Amino acid sequence: KTKEDAKLDLVMSNSFGFGGTNATLVLKRWAGK
Repeated sequence: KTKEDAKLDLVMSNSFGFGGTNATLVLKRWAGK
């Protein structure tokens, strides 16, 4: 199995900066109607 075959429904990205400038982004696959 390769990374191209991975099924991702939820991902998180963290960004840590100097001086307390931090951010976290969480994305979830839309399971709409």
